[in-house]
Formats: sequence, C-alpha cells, structure tokens
Amino acid sequence: MSQLEQVKGLLKDLQQDVAFYQQLAQLLQQQREAMLACHAEQSEQAGANLSAIYPRLQASARRRAQTLEALRLATNGEGLQLLFSRLPAALKAQAESWWQTLEQQAVACQQLNERNGLLLNHQREMLGALFRDRPEDFLYSR
Repeated sequence: MSQLEQVKGLLKDLQQDVAFYQQLAQLLQQQREAMLACHAEQSEQAGANLSAIYPRLQASARRRAQTLEALRLATNGEGLQLLFSRLPAALKAQAESWWQTLEQQAVACQQLNERNGLLLNHQREMLGALFRDRPEDFLYSR
C-alpha cells in the first residue's frame, strides 16, 4: 500500500471514528437510562451494541498507529499533527477538526462509561445488601 493510500485510509478512519464515537455516546446514555429504569433487556442490548463498536475503534486506532509508524512519525497526537501539517490547507483543517472532535468525544465517552460503572456498582451493592442481609435491615443500613 502506498503512503498516499495509507494517509487516505487514516483520514477515512478518523471520519468514521467520529461517527462511531457519536454512536458510542448515545449507547452509553441509553444504557444508563435502562439501568436507572431497571430494564435489564434494554441494558443488555445497549451493552451488546457497545461491544460491537469497541473492536472497530480499536482496529482503527491500531491502523492509525501502523500508518504513522510506516511514515516514520510518532504514534501519538504529535505524529498526527505533523502528518496534518503536510496536507493541503483545506484537508489539513478538516483532518484537524476530525481529530479534535474525536479527542473530545473520547473524553466524553470515558466520563459516561465511568458514570455508568458507578451506577452499576451502586446497584450491585444495594442488591448484595438485600440478599446478604435481612431485607428489613437494608432500609436502616444506609
């Protein structure tokens, strides 16, 4: 694969990852709402949909790193910025926009995921207390 094809692939992946992270955020929100409403089936479906997106994002990140490595650039944000600086102006601006959006979305999704994890742990604690202790003691243990 030529360097030009590799760069085109990397840019396509960036654009697709923006869409995947948007889906990821929606699914994490759906998962939270399902957990709050105690809809196990909806929560499981959201989890299954999330599990389908994660490998795609991982594969894209792996290809991005491989492309940067093949171009003898650092396999991080600095390497991407250096690559972007070599693109025509309009494409450079678009690529930088995709990357910035991707970084912001990744942070937002991480926060949503952590929030869901805290909720899940809290629900597990409550259920554990109900099954472990006498139910009448549960009300007074908090």
